[in-house]
Amino acid sequence: MKKVVLMDCTLRDGANVVGKGFSAEITDMVLDGLTACRVPIIEFGNAGGIGAYEVAGFTAAETDETYLEIAKKYLDRGSELGMFLNAKRYREKNVTLAKESGLSFLRVGADAGDADIAVQAVKDIKNAGLKAFYSQMKAYLLTPEELAEEGKKLEDAGLDQITIMDSAGTMLPNQVAEYTKKLKEAVAIPVAFHCHNNLGLSFRQRGSLPIKTVLTFWTAA
Repeated sequence: MKKVVLMDCTLRDGANVVGKGFSAEITDMVLDGLTACRVPIIEFGNAGGIGAYEVAGFTAAETDETYLEIAKKYLDRGSELGMFLNAKRYREKNVTLAKESGLSFLRVGADAGDADIAVQAVKDIKNAGLKAFYSQMKAYLLTPEELAEEGKKLEDAGLDQITIMDSAGTMLPNQVAEYTKKLKEAVAIPVAFHCHNNLGLSFRQRGSLPIKTVLTFWTAA
C-alpha cells in the first residue's frame, strides 16, 4: 500500500487567489480545523513567503508577525507548522523570527536550476534548529536527471524534505512518475509533489506517485 503524507499549504498558496494572504479570522479558523484534524504538515502565511510583505511589497495580507501570533495557540496540537521562504527574498532575520515564533520548518523555494541561491538559506535554517524544506518550482525546466542532481546538492546542504512543484499544472502523469522516481533514487530524504489543477491534471498526477511520497495539497484552479 502506498504511504502518502499530507502537507496542506492552502493557507499559503491558496492565498494567491485573495490577494497575498488570508485574513486573520480565516487563518485562525482554518488553522484550528487543520490542527484539530491532525494534518501532519501545514504551511501558512503570506503567499510570497515570510519576508515578502516587507521585501516584495506583498501587503495585501496580514503581516508575518500577525500570522505567527495566530499560529502560537496551535503549536502544541501535533502538526508541524511552517512558512514558505522565496530564496530571492531571503533575509536571515526571518529565520530568527520563525525560530522565535515556534515554527517547525521553513520551505525555501526557487526555480528549478537555481539551487545555488538557496543553499545559504537552507544552512541557516538548519543552524537555527528548524527543519529545512525545499520546493523546486517550475520543476519541468530541468530534465528528471538534472532535477535529481540538484536535489542531491540540496540534500548535501542539510535539507530535510524536497518538493517537485508543477507550477503551471501541465505535467502529465507519466512525467510526474519519472521525475519523482529519479529524485527518490538520488536522495534519502522525503520527496514531495506539489500539483496545480490548471488543466485538471492534479488528480491523475496523484495516482502516479510512488510509495512514501509527501503530497502537498493545494490544487489551484
